[in-house]
Amino acid sequence: MTRPHLLYVAFSFPPSTASSVYRCTAVANDFARDGWDVTVITVDPTVWSQISGTDEGLVKSIDPRIRIVNVDDGGAEEPARRDLRRYSRLRVEAPYLWKELFRRRTRKGFPEDFHAAWLEPASAAARKVHAEHPVDLVMASASPYVSFGVAQALPGVPFVLDYRDAWAFNTITGAQDFAADSEMGKIESAYLRDAAQVWFVNEQIRIEYAQRYPFATEKLRVVANGFDPQPGHAQPVIRPTERPRFGYLGTLQYVNMPLQPFFAAWEKAFGTESNDKADGIFRGKLSASGAAPAEVLSAFDSSRGDGLSYEGAISKREVANFYSSLDVLILLLSTGKYVTGGKTAEYLATGLPIVSVHDLGNAATDLLRDYPLWFPAKDLSEESIAAALREAAQALKSPDDERWTAAWEYGQQFDRTTILEPVISELRAIVGKKAGGHAEKSVVKDES
Repeated sequence: MTRPHLLYVAFSFPPSTASSVYRCTAVANDFARDGWDVTVITVDPTVWSQISGTDEGLVKSIDPRIRIVNVDDGGAEEPARRDLRRYSRLRVEAPYLWKELFRRRTRKGFPEDFHAAWLEPASAAARKVHAEHPVDLVMASASPYVSFGVAQALPGVPFVLDYRDAWAFNTITGAQDFAADSEMGKIESAYLRDAAQVWFVNEQIRIEYAQRYPFATEKLRVVANGFDPQPGHAQPVIRPTERPRFGYLGTLQYVNMPLQPFFAAWEKAFGTESNDKADGIFRGKLSASGAAPAEVLSAFDSSRGDGLSYEGAISKREVANFYSSLDVLILLLSTGKYVTGGKTAEYLATGLPIVSVHDLGNAATDLLRDYPLWFPAKDLSEESIAAALREAAQALKSPDDERWTAAWEYGQQFDRTTILEPVISELRAIVGKKAGGHAEKSVVKDES
C-alpha cells in the first residue's frame, strides 16, 4: 500500500506570525491526518525573527508526521531586514537606488518584486525532495506568488494553487493590478490552465476569476477559511453581565481599518459622559511587522480612561483562553467586497456576541448574516458603531439561553477540517490514490 505524497509550498509557515500561517498549518495538518505523506518547503525560520517576530507556540500545532524543509530566502526578504551590518555602501548612501536595482535583479526569474529571489533555491529543494521521495501532488500557497513558480518545478506532477487573495487585483480597493490580456495576465492564465485545482477563500474572488479566465471555471474552488480548535475551546458560560469585556484579536491593519471612528464611538458608548461602562482589550500585532505609528499608540493611551487598552500579541495556543475571558468580540475589517477576514470564522466559532465594525458590503457579511449574536454597525459613522456597541452590551445584561446556544452551534460548522475534508478527497482522486490501496495515477487533462 502506498501513501500519496504531498509537497506543500508555503513561504510563511510556523514560527512565522504572518496571518497566512494558520491556514497553511491547518492544510498541511489535514493532509497528514488524511493519510498523506506531507513535506513542507518554507523559508528558513531565522528570517522571521529578524523582520516580523515568531510564535514558537504555533510550532507545537504542526502534525509531527510532517517533514519541514527550510530553504534560504535567496534574498527575498532583504529589503525588510534592518540589520545595518548587512548593508552595502550603496544601500547606505543611496537606499532608493539600491532597492530599485535589487527589485529589477530579483524579477529576472519570476514576475514578482523581491520574493522572486526565492524561486531558484525553493525549486532546487523541491526537485531534491522529489528525487528522494516521489511527489504525487504539489500545493502552493500564495502570496508571495513565487510559490506558484515553485509548484511547476516538477514536470508532470499535478499542482494546486491556493490563492488566499488575488494576484490580478487588490482585494481591498478592487483596483486591477493587471488585465487578463496583459503580459502578466497571460502568465497567470498559463498557471491556471496547467493547475489541477485553484482555491479561493470566498465566492466573490472566485467569481471574479471565473469572469477573467472562463476556461478555468471548472477548476476554481471556494475553500473558505475556518477555525482550528485550540486548547480550551469550549462553549461560553451564559451569565448576565453589567460591565462587559469586549475584545479584538488579530493584526491591526490601521491604514485600512476604521480605527479612528471606532475610538470615537467607544468614547460615546462607554466614555466618562456615559452611564454604561465596559472594558475593551486589543491583542495581536499592530501591523504585519509589529510596528505602529505614534498616533495609534497615542490613541490607545488616551482611551485607557474609557476602559480601552492594547495588551500586546499572544501565541496562537493562547487564543482560546483569551476568548474565554471575553463577553463580546469586536470585528474590525478593511473595507472591500472581497474581504472576508481571517478571524471571522474563528470569531464565529467562539459562540460569543460579535460587533461588526466594517463595511457590510464585505464578503464577511455572508458568513455573519445568520449568526444569532451578530450586532453590525449599520455604517461606519461614530453614531452607528456606538449604537452596535450599546446593543451588544444591553443583550448581555439579560442573555437568552436559546440564542446563545444557537450561536455556538452555528459557529461550529466552520471547523477547518470539515471544510477541507471534501476537497482533499477530490485531490486523492486527481492523483489516482484510493483510500486503502494504490491506483494508477490519473492524467490531469487541460480543461480549456
